[in-house]
Amino acid sequence: MKLRLTLFILIIWQPLAFTQGWKRLESIKLNNPAHQISIDRQGNIYVSSLNGAIDKYDSNGELQAHYSPTKKSTPRIIDAWQGLRVFAFYKDFQEYSFFNRFLGESERYTFGNQQVTSNLSLSTIATDNNIWALDAQQLSLKKIDINSNEAISETNLNLILKNNTHDFTYIREYQNLVFISDSKNGILVFDNIGNYLETLPLFNISFFSFKDSSLISIQNGKVIYFDIYTKQKKEVSLPDPSYTFVLMENKRVFLFKKETLDIFELN
Repeated sequence: MKLRLTLFILIIWQPLAFTQGWKRLESIKLNNPAHQISIDRQGNIYVSSLNGAIDKYDSNGELQAHYSPTKKSTPRIIDAWQGLRVFAFYKDFQEYSFFNRFLGESERYTFGNQQVTSNLSLSTIATDNNIWALDAQQLSLKKIDINSNEAISETNLNLILKNNTHDFTYIREYQNLVFISDSKNGILVFDNIGNYLETLPLFNISFFSFKDSSLISIQNGKVIYFDIYTKQKKEVSLPDPSYTFVLMENKRVFLFKKETLDIFELN
């Protein structure tokens, strides 16, 4: 009887332990509503809005830099993981741009070679400083040489996708692997020259990030950790189910609503 009572207490206590692990450090009202986000290796946070503005915050939530665009357009992807520069992809204009750590913008570059790219839905920076481009019209993943604008590699996705319908939502290179989320098929994984490796069983994910070997996302009021090597999955209940984005660096967790950034320490 005593053993049964102990097991019952443990079962009831386990979910509560996850909730009590959250320690709020800061709550910041964002300079502009969050549409896309990214983090660099130093823990700086980058937030882009629908009007094209980009704001940089340090790991304490202090505003460090602001970019106000002269050409109004919404970044579809921002990627700051390289640290020295921030990549932004503008789907509407089929352009990309780089920013320095002060959010000074270089000129915008176009995917001008129509024989190489026709209608890009997603794009991001590769570790070798070339560009990954997901061509929705030709249904292919291409690595584009940043100097010549020619395709270095191309992978046809028709034979990979198990579901006839697809909805590509996000792309990111991490640890020499390329990850593309497709809400219908899962997260497609490729090596650093575009060879298809596998599909992770993670569906309906619009944004993901990484912490060590875990791919991290938010679903149904929980943070989902999925180890990209062991394939182990862990779920942690959020302190508030209305959060939409999550980033992690060291022991800090950055949780976003549309207009706020809450910084936690997860014990």
